[in-house]
Amino acid sequence: MRWFGYLLLPVVLVVAGCAGLASEPPSASPESLAPPLEEEVPAAEGIVRVRVPSLAQDGFERKADRLTVRVRNLSCVGVGTGSGFAIDDRTLMTNRHVVAGASELEVNTWDGRTLRVSAAEVGVLGDVAFMEVDGELPVVGDLDGSAPTGSEIAAVGYPLGGAFTIAEGVVIDRIPGDAFEVPGEIVRINADVQPGNSGGPLLDNQGRVVAVVYAIEIATGFGLAIPIDTVDELLARAGTTAVPPCGYE
Repeated sequence: MRWFGYLLLPVVLVVAGCAGLASEPPSASPESLAPPLEEEVPAAEGIVRVRVPSLAQDGFERKADRLTVRVRNLSCVGVGTGSGFAIDDRTLMTNRHVVAGASELEVNTWDGRTLRVSAAEVGVLGDVAFMEVDGELPVVGDLDGSAPTGSEIAAVGYPLGGAFTIAEGVVIDRIPGDAFEVPGEIVRINADVQPGNSGGPLLDNQGRVVAVVYAIEIATGFGLAIPIDTVDELLARAGTTAVPPCGYE
C-alpha cells in the first residue's frame, strides 16, 4: 500500500486530566469547521438511507457498506463516533479529529464485528489518520478514483453515530484548502454531510474512493473532502506522527 513506508505506533493510553480541552477541532477560519465528534445515539432515529437511482445499485451499496466502518473513540470526555474505510486488509483511513484524544479506539464493521485498534497515527499535515486493527477487514477500497468538478459522487458513513447512509451529490469545485486547515487542494461537494460522516470515504460512481470527508463549510453548507492525491502529497511532505493525547488536540 502506497502510504506504509511510515511506521504506525501503538495507541497511547491517556489518563491525564482534561483541563483546557478543545471541545472541537481547531479552525484557522471562522468560515470553516470540522464536524466535532458526536455522542453516540442509542438508536438510529431520523437516520435514513438516501437512495439515488444512478448510484444505489445493489452492488454499489453492498461494496460501500462493507468498505466503511464506524469508529468509536473512548476519551477523557466520553465516547465519540466517526467513520473510516479500509485501505488494506488491516488498515483504515479516517480523520485526525476522529481519533484525537483517544484512550481507546475500536471499529464496528457491517457484519456486526467489533475490532480493536492496535495502532494509530495521524498526518502531520491535514486532517487524516491511519489505524491498524486486530482482525481482517471485509473489503479494501479502490483508491484510483478521481473527482473532477461536476462529477457524480457519494458520501458514505455513519452520520450522528447512527445507521450506515449513502448521500449522493456532485463535486462543486476543487479549491486551495489553506483556509480550511489543509495545505493542499480539497473538494467541495453538495452531498448531505453530517457530524459522524467525518473520516468516511467519498466514492465516485464506480465505487472507487476519491477523497476522505472531513468538514462542513459553514458559509455554504457544502461538505469538504481531502482528495486521495492530496493525501499522498501531504504524507510525502511531512509524514505521520503520534495521535495527540486528550486535551492536546
